[in-house]
Amino acid sequence: MSVAIIIILFIVTLLVAMYLHELGHFIASKRAGVKVEEFGIGIPPRLSGIKRGETTYSLNAIPIGAFVKAAGENDPTVPRSLAGKGPWTRLGIYAAGPLVNVLLAFV
Repeated sequence: MSVAIIIILFIVTLLVAMYLHELGHFIASKRAGVKVEEFGIGIPPRLSGIKRGETTYSLNAIPIGAFVKAAGENDPTVPRSLAGKGPWTRLGIYAAGPLVNVLLAFV
């Protein structure tokens, strides 16, 4: 296999792992009743985005990384905020991403 193909496969695998990691945070947030403002692939600035319900799903310019932007990450006064949830709920949301990585290692 050529080096170029190996590099491309590595990058694609890394992007899929990052996407699934953030998907873990996203699903845990939604199940806990936290408002998710944006689920983004890549680092902003935003190239395109689709708003479904209260969440914007975006594709961003720098194709490294992904993120989930929850409402009120540091402000417990925001309705349905992450900071307004109890410590065990927040821990569950924070741990969901690494848990997906561990499960992905078995796949």
